[in-house]
Amino acid sequence: MTTSKNNPAPLVQLEWDKAAELVATAQKIAVVTHLQPDGDAIGSMMGLTMALRSRGKHVTPYVEGGLPERFAFVPNSADIQSTLQNPLPDLVISTDSSDTERLGEIGAALLALGRPLIQLDHHQTNLMFGDVNLVDARTAAASEGVLDWLDQLEIPLTADIAQALLTGLVTDTLCFRTSNVSAYTLKTGQRLIAAGANLTQVVQLTLARIPTGLMRLQALAVSRMQLDDGLVWAAIDESDIVACGMQVGDYTGLSGYLIQADDAKVSAAFTVIGPDVECSFRSIPGYSVAEISLALGGGGHVAAGGATLRGVTLDQALARVLPMLKAEVARGEPVYSR
Repeated sequence: MTTSKNNPAPLVQLEWDKAAELVATAQKIAVVTHLQPDGDAIGSMMGLTMALRSRGKHVTPYVEGGLPERFAFVPNSADIQSTLQNPLPDLVISTDSSDTERLGEIGAALLALGRPLIQLDHHQTNLMFGDVNLVDARTAAASEGVLDWLDQLEIPLTADIAQALLTGLVTDTLCFRTSNVSAYTLKTGQRLIAAGANLTQVVQLTLARIPTGLMRLQALAVSRMQLDDGLVWAAIDESDIVACGMQVGDYTGLSGYLIQADDAKVSAAFTVIGPDVECSFRSIPGYSVAEISLALGGGGHVAAGGATLRGVTLDQALARVLPMLKAEVARGEPVYSR
């Protein structure tokens, strides 16, 4: 595999044996995923939760703020908790998070217990924060990595596990359309469908339809959209989210929406939440937002990343971030053009 700034050597650290030992000796397990969970966060967490339960483990899934309503169709997702439950775990597993801050307050509470931590992730910018790391940036979704782990543990797929993992795989790859999709990714999708996952249901309840409030928010963001020589960005705040009928903390995906603009090479969405500014970035092939995200204290992939700037105003955030994004627009070159 050739490497470059836009295609670095994939980050891979797969400590299968150590992970298997910790799972074998644990009876009570907490599985946690990141703030503002997307389909891969919920899918990977619930797929792993159901798989470990099939081995007789007492498993509780956790996420800051609880289950987003749009993912309520994922099997057993009603079990997701947002506060610590008894019995307390003797093992913690995180999925789809490149750093501990993204696990939120519930993640901090779990980590404060001092239990062993296994982390499973697929982000190139992962900080290797686990006692045991299952990180594979070659995979297109954390859910794909969960299936690899289940193969290692020789846990068979059920229709419910497959449905959860397909939710993660489909949403993170935009139904197998992102640049990190490989033949192996397609084979993984085939396996999940063969095991009983319903591709049509996943697509219809995630990618094909969006909450009405989010549609209003997208319209608001577009009305404020700024386009400057390949860089497209927009800013919103808490009052905008509420006015559109959404809740603060809901996943918006605005940067992913903005990058669809025909003139866009890099996109950014800035969301002011209290004293902080949440930044989300996307890029087309030929441009990278991974290094920018990491430099700002966040993380992600070449084509998708983000960070939270603490204790800054929107103007301060823009003054810091926009020059970095403009420099990347100037540096890169589109891989695909008409």
